[in-house]
Amino acid sequence: MKDLEAKGIIVTGATRGIGRAIALEAARRGANVAFNYLKSEQQAEELKSEIAALGVKAMAFKTDVADLKEVRAMVNAAKAEFGRLDAVVNNAGLTRDKLLVMMSEEDWSAVIQTNLTGAFNRPRAPARSS
Repeated sequence: MKDLEAKGIIVTGATRGIGRAIALEAARRGANVAFNYLKSEQQAEELKSEIAALGVKAMAFKTDVADLKEVRAMVNAAKAEFGRLDAVVNNAGLTRDKLLVMMSEEDWSAVIQTNLTGAFNRPRAPARSS
């Protein structure tokens, strides 16, 4: 089934788990897929190769979704390469599972920045290119 043929899709947090499965399924359905990663370049390159092997365009970006400037650069590059951007899957997220009283301020900040600010930044990214 190629119901997403030639569509441009971004999947955040796609190098593992659910995000990886979503990116691969979109590619199997014909979509060109861009995705971000934060830590593992090796996992990103492996996924990029798997997506490209399905006959579609694949782009990997080392992007912190909490950084609006980085997200804008990813969105602009994907749109330029694919000629369009039809969908975004905001999958990036992290956990620092601890009792609240045991959680450090750094862990709290990382969770909020990635899970909330990241989801807030993605739709704002195309608003302007700076």
